[in-house]
Amino acid sequence: MRLSIQLLLGVLLTQGASAQVEVTQGVTLSGHIRERATYVSAIDFDSNSEDAGWSWAQRIHATADIDLEGGMSGRISLMSGLQSGIETTPIEDNHLAVQEGFLVLPVAGSAAIVGRQEIRLGSQRLVGWRDGTNVRRNWDGVRLNGSTEYWTWDVIGLQLVDVEPEGAFNDTSDDDRQLAGVYATRTAGLTNFDLYYLYAHYADRNTIEGTGVQDRHSVGARLFGERDRWFWDWEAIYQFGEHGGLDIEAWTLATNTGYKLPGAWQPTLMLSTNIASGDSDRSDNKLETFDALYPRGNYFSELAQLGPANFFNLNPYLTLTPRDDLFVSLDINFYWRLEEEDGVYGPPGNLIRPPLGSQKRFVNTAISLAIEWQASKHWFLGLALAHSRPEDFFEDTGPADNANFAQFTIEARI
Repeated sequence: MRLSIQLLLGVLLTQGASAQVEVTQGVTLSGHIRERATYVSAIDFDSNSEDAGWSWAQRIHATADIDLEGGMSGRISLMSGLQSGIETTPIEDNHLAVQEGFLVLPVAGSAAIVGRQEIRLGSQRLVGWRDGTNVRRNWDGVRLNGSTEYWTWDVIGLQLVDVEPEGAFNDTSDDDRQLAGVYATRTAGLTNFDLYYLYAHYADRNTIEGTGVQDRHSVGARLFGERDRWFWDWEAIYQFGEHGGLDIEAWTLATNTGYKLPGAWQPTLMLSTNIASGDSDRSDNKLETFDALYPRGNYFSELAQLGPANFFNLNPYLTLTPRDDLFVSLDINFYWRLEEEDGVYGPPGNLIRPPLGSQKRFVNTAISLAIEWQASKHWFLGLALAHSRPEDFFEDTGPADNANFAQFTIEARI
């Protein structure tokens, strides 16, 4: 069953015969097939984890974009993701599903996107595709977007799609996970900037203060742009709301600043410095741990071990472009806990390690290398390597094994 579904989507894609093929007037086909082999020597810094070792993943997307009369359009995208070598999870395995299925309706000079859709906002620090996993994050609902000379905006009302790995066409909306708000961008003047408000509802969010109903509001501003050889991306977010009977008071400040050096290979130096609040006192009737909501999965590196909660870090980068089709990046990440009473979290906000009374702050040092080659219009190859070393906090609280990571990706885009 699993193989036959993959073969069906493969046939649909290969019939396209080019990157984007107009099969009839107003219909355009596109898609990709991605094969990926991954090795991780330790999961959550524990080499005895059953999921440590090699795994393989295959993803196939087949998409049809349709132009309709009256200024309307639509999209239907089928997706199949298979994975072996580790335990099946909804973010890696989904036999056959409608990944996107929406109509775009003109509304008073704007566009209403109605139906199932992928969405990413700004830097993807709060809302991203999560493309590093086999199954991208998707939503059911309505998104209204529009623009003026200097502004673009999105107004959203969405429910997360609940992925059922087994079977076909059985994913449903999850009314326990809701997201709404407005996101606006201005692109003019010395710097571009985003302003936004997002509301997230969880029926059962698990936190350092326990599991409960959570309603979290995020108000943020982002400055980004470039001038001469400098570029920047700075973002500040404040969160409030309620978790069970607790008040939410959380915040983050994220910065990335870089400089493009002259010379061959276009070397670029960057420094990312970030900080996010943690829970300082579990007896004060407040939840102070920042929650990144639905971010891109590889928040700090392709290894995707650590998330942006209760932390501060320094993360210098170097990128090189030896050829127009070849990109190389090297970075090192130093990561600490901010509050001793709070633990360490993963990218989706899951608690990896509670504080366990430790007063140690230094959590991790990780070095990563990524090489990406756009071999042709249709072929992409990528190699990512990382070594992650747990530091004082992990050594003080439990398993503290080094994590070595290797990932090879080949993708055919048609």
